[in-house]
Amino acid sequence: PFTSLGLSSPLVRAASERGYVTPTAIQLAAIPEILRQRDVQGCAQTGSGKTAAFVLPMLQQLMDGRTNDATHAPRRTRALILVPTRELASQVGEVFSQFALALPTRTRVAVLYGGVSINPQMMALRGGADIVVATPGRLLDLVQHNALNLGEVAALVLDEADRMLD
Repeated sequence: PFTSLGLSSPLVRAASERGYVTPTAIQLAAIPEILRQRDVQGCAQTGSGKTAAFVLPMLQQLMDGRTNDATHAPRRTRALILVPTRELASQVGEVFSQFALALPTRTRVAVLYGGVSINPQMMALRGGADIVVATPGRLLDLVQHNALNLGEVAALVLDEADRMLD
């Protein structure tokens, strides 16, 4: 069960509420390793739960690493997920947002992709974001505009890296 993977009870409950009863092979292999902060390379079929395999442990690490200070300092981007298409960026961002609702503190997820105006995305980043899901081109644009600082990123996911390298 998900309880054996080292996830907190709120995340296990969130997984259960979304129909994740038993971890898939990719989740069994990846989640414990990611929680140990090890590098993971995974390959699995569509529909195998690959996204949850990195989303759940990354949210766990984010929750574990939070400090309880009451300042309203801008959020630092701690996790960066690069994806090849805006459709995948939206899907991954939605999964992060859904699971993040289970966390005791608000988690800010920014989804960034090209083909739309950059200005709303720049405005959305003004207060910072804990997690950024982005396509490579838009990520570079926002870094060049000084709208995004990647200096504190502790976790990086290259989702569908084979497609990005094509």
